[in-house]
Amino acid sequence: MSVWEAIIQGIVQGLTEFLPVSSSGHLSLVQHILPSTANGGNEVGNQALSLFLHFGTLFAVFIVYYKLIWNLILEFFRMCKDFFTGKFVWKIEKMNKERRMVIFVVVASAFAITLFLPILGWMGLHLADGELVKNISDLSEYFSNDTSILAEGFFFVFTGVTILLATVFEYRLFHSPKLKPDELRLRNACAMGIGQCIAAMPGISRSGTTTTMGMLTGAEKNTALEFSFIMGIPAVLAANLLEVKDTDWSVVSGSTLAAILVGVVVSAVVGVLAIKFLKWIVSNDKFHYFGYYCLALGVVVIIIATIESVTGVQFAFGK
Repeated sequence: MSVWEAIIQGIVQGLTEFLPVSSSGHLSLVQHILPSTANGGNEVGNQALSLFLHFGTLFAVFIVYYKLIWNLILEFFRMCKDFFTGKFVWKIEKMNKERRMVIFVVVASAFAITLFLPILGWMGLHLADGELVKNISDLSEYFSNDTSILAEGFFFVFTGVTILLATVFEYRLFHSPKLKPDELRLRNACAMGIGQCIAAMPGISRSGTTTTMGMLTGAEKNTALEFSFIMGIPAVLAANLLEVKDTDWSVVSGSTLAAILVGVVVSAVVGVLAIKFLKWIVSNDKFHYFGYYCLALGVVVIIIATIESVTGVQFAFGK
């Protein structure tokens, strides 16, 4: 793996982690066509890079929302104090904005358990090691590690459709608003938690799906977008720490580690710019453009995957 390939993947990760176009789907496409990763090349180093690029974009969230995150941390400890001193008020409508958001982050994160429910064994799919695909997490791994990009194509189409539906719904709702624009409800947090689980599939955008699920359940788009970034912190952090534990670092070379470090820095810097750009896009009612992009990309990917399947030749740069 070269530094230039790490930079390319860092840019892709930084842009697509926050823009509602699926970072995992785009990284899968990039890895599919780069010469060092096509046909399974340098698999361990590639997995390590993908893992740490997510840490890079996590840093970007902390950089942009450091004030809000710090206030939420302080509010969490105030909640603990109130709980143990008997002063905790359980009615959500009587809580301040920060305390409600802390509660909603916990609620949304709790839906992550659905990733591991054994509900997919009937599909009869097996992972590379022969294990049966039993849950959504297994299914995500199955699609991420297969040699075809057909699934990614269909998932891109799904992302595009949901974005377009959500923008139409939110536009109609808030031209005769019944909610305060900055008000988040429990149903929004639940729906966005479910959306985060669905977004485990490569090609389904986490930020796009969670934001659109919030919009479809009555949240104003800017409010849903902000909560999407904040609620993603525990899930992304937990998933990355688990992957760090499972990665075989003994086979990762020094040059690969150097490339990974460069990729992390690039993904963090690009991630900050992407967050600010997306906030501007949403505020100016241009969110639906991403829906058109995902639809078009999905169709192109499906066509390429079909051609590869028929010809038996994988498209890759430098071949």
